[in-house]
Amino acid sequence: MPATTGPVEPRRRGRPPAGRREETLDRILRAARVSFSRRGFARTSMADIAARADVTARALYHYVESKNELFALAAERSFDRFLTALDRLVFVHDDARARMHGYVDVFRDLYKEDPSLVAFVSIAAVEVARLPELTVALPPGVFSAGGPHTRIVADAAARGELAPGIDPAGAVALLDVFASGLTMVAHPDRDAEYLAMLDAMEQVLEGSLLVSPTARPAGPPPPGGGPAR
Repeated sequence: MPATTGPVEPRRRGRPPAGRREETLDRILRAARVSFSRRGFARTSMADIAARADVTARALYHYVESKNELFALAAERSFDRFLTALDRLVFVHDDARARMHGYVDVFRDLYKEDPSLVAFVSIAAVEVARLPELTVALPPGVFSAGGPHTRIVADAAARGELAPGIDPAGAVALLDVFASGLTMVAHPDRDAEYLAMLDAMEQVLEGSLLVSPTARPAGPPPPGGGPAR
């Protein structure tokens, strides 16, 4: 029987060291964003998120106390990242066209950083509005009344940048559809397609997506005369 040199201390349980803890939390939050985006809050379980994050379900509770709290933490961090990008890339400009190009850059930068960030922002906003049990404050600026779309259009109207006859409410609704669509199709398996779509949107803003077809050379007159068709 092997000799012992003294009492063996029990293995300590508890939270991991600070550096590893933050790294694991980032992985958990990404797994939460992907899971909630694909299945919604109600149909996503903590076990689903743990499996995607490659941790045990029990380990999740070192970081949060409930699925509601995990959703709130993922949403708040995503909203903060989105609003920071808006300030840095959109509202740093004064004119509407530059702001719209900046808005496209918001989605490009966030998608390159992490596609799940783009996908989750609008899903989280919808779920927060739909489910009263989600105690997340939706910031004024994340797909909500008085948010960035309203501000972009209102400022453009005040500076005379909207074309005659454009209804500001319709312009805001168009931006709502634009942003929601960009979040809905964000997926890591569609990198080339997603980024190409953003490039095409830049061309739309410049009015250069479409060109007039080259005039066909005139053919010989048809038998009997008359214009060539």
